[in-house]
Amino acid sequence: MEFLDRVQFLDRVGPDLELREIEYTSRTDAVAMFLEPREGNEGTVIATTDDNWAHATRLYISDALAYSVSYSPLGGGAVAVRAQQQDPFINYPAFVFYANGKTKPLRVLEPQARRGGDVLLDLDRFGSIIYGLGDVQTRQLWAADVDAAEIYPVEGTRFGEVWQHVAGRRGAIVSVQGFKRRGQQWRFETSSDRGRTWTTTEADLPGGRSTGGPGFGYGQAGVAVGPGHLQATVSTQWLQDLPSYVNELWQTDDEQRFHQVPLPWDRPYFGGIAYADDGALLFGRLFVSDIPCTKPICGPPGEIWRYAPGSRVPEPLAGAPSLLGPFWSGGIDTSGGVIIARTGVRTISVSSDGYHWTPVTPG
Repeated sequence: MEFLDRVQFLDRVGPDLELREIEYTSRTDAVAMFLEPREGNEGTVIATTDDNWAHATRLYISDALAYSVSYSPLGGGAVAVRAQQQDPFINYPAFVFYANGKTKPLRVLEPQARRGGDVLLDLDRFGSIIYGLGDVQTRQLWAADVDAAEIYPVEGTRFGEVWQHVAGRRGAIVSVQGFKRRGQQWRFETSSDRGRTWTTTEADLPGGRSTGGPGFGYGQAGVAVGPGHLQATVSTQWLQDLPSYVNELWQTDDEQRFHQVPLPWDRPYFGGIAYADDGALLFGRLFVSDIPCTKPICGPPGEIWRYAPGSRVPEPLAGAPSLLGPFWSGGIDTSGGVIIARTGVRTISVSSDGYHWTPVTPG
C-alpha cells in the first residue's frame, strides 16, 4: 500500500506528545492516539499493545500526509485505521495495524450473522472508521475477524454503545441505544449467548429540570453499566472551551425505571461515571481554574467520589488518583472491563475493580 510506505514506525512516543484518546478491549489490550504538536512535525501517532504497555508498536502519520486519522480497536492489540487528506481530498484505503507491527488491508463485508470467534466492536465510541468506507450499514452492531482483517454489520442487531467484560453480568453483552422517545424511555439490548440473540428492554426515565430530559438539548448522555441490573446516565450542558456541566445524574438498579441521584454540588464539571465491581457508582468531578489556560493541562486536579450501593450520598473514593488532563478527555471512563482515570497529559491510572489503581504511561 503506497500510503503505508509514507508513514513512520516509531521506537517510542516522545514526551511532548499529548495523549488524546485511549481505549482498552481487555485488561491487557489497548490502543491510544497521540497528537504531535511541535511546529513542523504536526501529526498523529497510533500506539497499540497486547500487554498493557509493557511493549507497544507505534506508527506516525504526519498532517502533511493525512489531516484526519480515525481508528477503532479490534481486540488483541489490533486496530483498524483510516486516514484522509483534505486538500486535495484523498480517502486512503483503511488497514489493520497489529501489535507485532504488521499490517493488512481492511475488508468490509456484507451484513451477516455473527460468525463464531469474531468479536463485537464498540463503534459507538470511536466509530468514525466506518464512515467514508463506502455505502456501509451504520444502524447495526459490527463484528470483526481480527486475524483476517475483516469487519461486517451483524444482522438482527441495533447500533449502540457496546458493553462487554462487565463484572457481575455473567458474560452478558449490553448494547445501549439510549433514548427511544425524548426524555421518557431508555432502550438497550442484552445478549447472554455471545451476541447471537438479543432481548430488548425499555426502562422509564422521566425528565427532570433539563429541557427534554437527560441527554438532550445541548448535552449528551454519559453512560455507565454495572453488575446485576445497574445502569447510570447523566444530563450535561456543553460549554465552549470548558468541560461540560452536569445537570442531573440518573441510575436504575432494576433496569425498569431510573431514579434521580442527588448531587451535593450545583452543576459540577463532568469527569465521567463508572461502576466498581461491588456496584458502587463512581463519579468524576473536574475543577477549572479562573486563570486562562495556556497549557494542555487546565485547572487544578479533579477527584473521584463514590456512591455506595443503595446510598444517595457520595463520599470521596479512598485511594483514588487525582484527575488531571485536557478538559476534553479528563476524568474517568470504562472500556474492556478497565476503569481509566486520566492523571496527566501523558499518564493514566487503571483499575479492574474501582479500588486498586495502577499508574500507566501509554505509548
